Amino acid sequence: MGSITQEYEQRLQVLESKLKERSEEILNSHKKITITNEVHSLWMRANLESDMNSKIEIYDEILKRKPEDVEAIAYKADALLELGQTGVAIQLCNQALDMDNDYGYAYWQRACAYAMLHQHADAMADIRMALEYAPNLKNELLHEAAFASLHDNASFNELIAHS
Repeated sequence: MGSITQEYEQRLQVLESKLKERSEEILNSHKKITITNEVHSLWMRANLESDMNSKIEIYDEILKRKPEDVEAIAYKADALLELGQTGVAIQLCNQALDMDNDYGYAYWQRACAYAMLHQHADAMADIRMALEYAPNLKNELLHEAAFASLHDNASFNELIAHS
């Protein structure tokens, strides 16, 4: 009788252990879903917001929940560029590219910053990288206000001609 009881106690311990593990998995999944819903809601708010400082605050809220969200970092850089804060925007783009060096929009934003600073060679290098990873940005070349200083640049005009 003692050996049967011991066997059932061992089985019960294994079952309790598995149940506890599964409960933790469910709780972690629930937390991830909650964060995903919060981040989605914040993105929706950011898309509706017209004030750049408010957008930056929203992107900061996203980054509190998902610190390695390269998209939020790049969009924050974009908002900072709108406020003329090119240095901080470049730093954020570098941070995003350190996390994901295939993210075309971060190259694009950094190219915008370099163009605004009249660092045309750096801007052109980043435009080429942006177009390599995000070819759809080609349509925006002539419409990007930050590239105004590049309109007299031979390399930029050659790129436009081949678009």
